[in-house]
Amino acid sequence: MKKWFQIISVIAVIWALCYTVWISILLGESLLVAISNKPLPQSSVQVQDQGTTLVIPAEYFEYTWKNNTKYNEFSAIDMPASPVNVPAGSELLISFDQTPKEIKSIQQANELHSWTNLNSPRHTITAPDIPGIYTYLYSASWLEGSVSYVIKIKVQ
Repeated sequence: MKKWFQIISVIAVIWALCYTVWISILLGESLLVAISNKPLPQSSVQVQDQGTTLVIPAEYFEYTWKNNTKYNEFSAIDMPASPVNVPAGSELLISFDQTPKEIKSIQQANELHSWTNLNSPRHTITAPDIPGIYTYLYSASWLEGSVSYVIKIKVQ
């Protein structure tokens, strides 16, 4: 009987320690977010064309940042962003003023509102060869939250 009591006591202590560590991790992360003074991250897309770099500032689409959430009243393709002329087949490099934990998704839409998920581990996009206006929606996450951005390009 004494042995069972010791085994149960050890299990209870281990469980309590694990629970305490888990709560500390959760509280620690939420405290870091609460005391963080990082502003909403900005993003841009750089286009290399014949030795010239064109910078396209990205528009905020939606975000959850610290305790603030903003949802867009438009769909991404209907965002009132002006398309920027880009040569066909150009490489577009996504950059941020704060390094994200991850880029969650990159999507491309054409003028027919047809969306395609892009798999881009290097955070680069290749502009289409077919002329038209294309919308890109991409999302990234940080400790403080996640942000979605939109850019529009016009391939001529």
